[in-house]
Amino acid sequence: MTAKTSDSRPQTSLLDSPAILYLRLNWEKIAWIALVLVAFIMRVYDVGARTMSHDESLHTTYSYNLYNGIGFRHDPLMHGPLLFHVTALSYFLFGPSDFSARFPVVLLGTGVVAMLWWARPWLGKLGAFLGAVMLAFSPSLLFHSRYIRHDLYAIFFALAVILLIFLYIQKGEKRLLVSMAAM
Repeated sequence: MTAKTSDSRPQTSLLDSPAILYLRLNWEKIAWIALVLVAFIMRVYDVGARTMSHDESLHTTYSYNLYNGIGFRHDPLMHGPLLFHVTALSYFLFGPSDFSARFPVVLLGTGVVAMLWWARPWLGKLGAFLGAVMLAFSPSLLFHSRYIRHDLYAIFFALAVILLIFLYIQKGEKRLLVSMAAM
């Protein structure tokens, strides 16, 4: 559907134009997309096949109780409630399984790799990309990106706060402080 302007030229809407025009891909963006895709595949492949460890079983039990409507009561011996609420949401979206329990951590681990895209002003394009490559293929980060515990939540939000600190130093916008406080 087109709208006519005052000089009777048809003006197309955003939804009528090709999406590829807005991507503006270059080789750097293609490399980043490929790296993040590889990182995601490495983390999600067969993630539900391994038996749950004792720690994971505790987290999944509390999350499953929340998903089933039994509720959640925070115990100081366990980690904060975000892990349980996000895992319960994953159960709601995908059904209760080992895969759906670990899937939010897979996303966070992939997000840690992808977040270095925003570190390019300080690390340089090559430095940020090489850092992301190291994070994508790090055996330790790969393991923790497939293990339902608080570790990846802490790493993800700590990296987000670090990036927001650097952005605040650079731009000085108060909304960045609010974003840091929200983390």
